[in-house]
Amino acid sequence: MPDRIGKFEILRILGRGAMGEVYLAKDTVIGREVALKVIRPALAGLDPGGELQARFQREARSAGILSHPHIVTVYEFGEDAGLFFLAMEYVAGEDFSALLAEKALTPPEILEVVAQICEGLQLAHKNGILHRDIKPSNVMVTREDGAVRAKLMDFGVAKATGAAATQTGQVVGTLAYMAPEYLRTGEAGPLTDLFSVGVMLHEALAGERPFGGSTTGAVVYGIINDPPRKLEFGHMAGLSPAIEAISSGLLAKDPGLRWPGSAGELAKWLRAAKDPAWRLPDDAEATTAISKKSLSAFAADPAATTAEHRAVDNGTITAGHAAAGGHRRWILPAVLVLAAVAATLFFTARPKAAVPQMAAPTAANLHLNDIYLDEAAAIADKGHPDEAMKLAQAVIDATPRNMDVDPDAYGVKLLCLYKKTDLVAFGETLAEARTRGCGAKALLTNAPYKGMLEKDKAKKKLPEKLREQLLRGEDAGAGGSPANAS
Repeated sequence: MPDRIGKFEILRILGRGAMGEVYLAKDTVIGREVALKVIRPALAGLDPGGELQARFQREARSAGILSHPHIVTVYEFGEDAGLFFLAMEYVAGEDFSALLAEKALTPPEILEVVAQICEGLQLAHKNGILHRDIKPSNVMVTREDGAVRAKLMDFGVAKATGAAATQTGQVVGTLAYMAPEYLRTGEAGPLTDLFSVGVMLHEALAGERPFGGSTTGAVVYGIINDPPRKLEFGHMAGLSPAIEAISSGLLAKDPGLRWPGSAGELAKWLRAAKDPAWRLPDDAEATTAISKKSLSAFAADPAATTAEHRAVDNGTITAGHAAAGGHRRWILPAVLVLAAVAATLFFTARPKAAVPQMAAPTAANLHLNDIYLDEAAAIADKGHPDEAMKLAQAVIDATPRNMDVDPDAYGVKLLCLYKKTDLVAFGETLAEARTRGCGAKALLTNAPYKGMLEKDKAKKKLPEKLREQLLRGEDAGAGGSPANAS
């Protein structure tokens, strides 16, 4: 731990994350204690594209213009001897997720915490800033004279209206809290943040998130398709029964049906719902329509609401184009998870579903192929190559003939054929992959496929000559058949 960074004297470490450390520090100029967020030294030298620095600057710009009692204040962004740092207000409390795990809050206190966060969020939206990563761990809670005080933090993946995206269609944030429209299109608006608030509210009251799933694919499927779990009566002890309707309204799949429509209105309703006798106003729907109309200009410009391509901390989703062996990775829209997760459902005792025809990817669609191709690899590893191959084939079939197929799709398919010991189809698929822009060199970027080739040195399913060619990234003969490579 350093003794000093710039003008800040380091007192102790507050926490570590995938991207860096947070220290309790003292501003030696004015004597104020701050939370000093620093890019981890080992990563600072591994940021040739400047993404980590850009995220810090983005957080400073986004939160720095917001002055609100329920938003952590950002004081300054700087650099000292190659280390980038962000000096923020120090909040001597616990994050919301820890308090929920400890069951340290009553239901009325939970509503008060979420209401305060909504008040801060209302100011952000008014200033054209979307948070995009609302979740309990991004909320700090303290007690003052017995009352809870909450502050929203971590605007590192926030999006400002009109900010130019460096690439198109990337989604950042934490998957379990993402709204369906964000998963489908990569575009976010104020109602996208409200969906995340709805997930957080349900989780805080019920002790579980509204959409289940033990795998990434199952979580995505649930958010897009499944109704949320209902709040049971026991979860609403001491609250108005209207909280169930509020929760359901926040979790509506269609943002046009999501209500109350603004974070400020939601804050009022949550506070009112602390009274067991309170009921939703008769003109709730009209109030919602007015709130939505006032926010409609925010998301009117698609360029202003398309999510930026940014790298984010561990535990969050970052999807996008990746140059793998010179091949562009084309991704399917998330709405097609309906098909892609069909194999996942195999493990949840649901009837198997056929994989329907999938639409072609476009630059505007969310880049989610990594999610279900990883899912396919996991399913294959569990001993179900036929189910996994459906997912890989769906990606292949959806890619237009004039585009290179994602090498991971063919890598997974070849892995499945190898597990099935279908060497004739294995060879035919190698030849097909080459014609679709996935030669032997590109295929080696898929770790499970490459690992399979390495393990085959002992198993010897493949002809030795073919295996060694593929491991060197050399394409097999014109026929691509293992039989021709002996």
